[in-house]
Amino acid sequence: MRSRGKQTSVSLKSLCVYKCVSSTSVFLSDLLYVLTTMIIILIWWSMQEAAKRSCNVHDGVDGRSIESSETDCDNRGLFKSQFGCCPHKECSLDHFPFHLRSGAANVVPPKICFNNTIIMGGVRDNSGQGLNIVTINGQTGKILRSNYFNLKSVGPEELLDYLKLIKPGNIILVASHINPETKLTDEIKDIFAGLGSTMIRSLKPMDSWVFAGTYGMKKASPFEKLIQNDLKNNAYGDWPEMGEIMDCFPKV
Repeated sequence: MRSRGKQTSVSLKSLCVYKCVSSTSVFLSDLLYVLTTMIIILIWWSMQEAAKRSCNVHDGVDGRSIESSETDCDNRGLFKSQFGCCPHKECSLDHFPFHLRSGAANVVPPKICFNNTIIMGGVRDNSGQGLNIVTINGQTGKILRSNYFNLKSVGPEELLDYLKLIKPGNIILVASHINPETKLTDEIKDIFAGLGSTMIRSLKPMDSWVFAGTYGMKKASPFEKLIQNDLKNNAYGDWPEMGEIMDCFPKV
């Protein structure tokens, strides 16, 4: 009986030790998870701040910007900052560098860069659903206007008024996000066609579209890309992959 009692006592002690060790292991595992998460968040935050400091960011409509010696965002750390910055592009003196990227699904916002400077999206966080549009003086490179138009929630009148302000000698940059086609009237499509777009009449819901154009182009604009929504080939479920153009636009 004493032997059996001792065995029971030893078993209980072993069980207690096992539970204590298991509880300690779980605690340490949870603590490690929390610490790792905090470190990742701190790294992400520091890289976002670095991205803001290392990018040219347009400030207002008068063409001024916060200048930096580094604008190509070549940081290849844990979190790439290219989505927040403008890839650097070298162009001849009679051309302006620009970069357009449509949004991807409902996660990645669109981005418009001009003269290696962020105008919409990225660290500016001023882009939106629908059509994101920037109007530029084609000779000086001065930013005249920028806005986004979510025609899913409002009528087309505001967009039409914006487009009617575009004059010969202006450059227009466009990047779509989520649903660019909603409520586009024939008059709106005619204006885009007059600016050099050949794909505006093919634009459908949830397509990805980027475009750069101006009035008076002898040929259709070479700066246009349309990736159509196709459930069989979409990169992101209900949405296609992002459209992207990086090139040099001639001075007008």
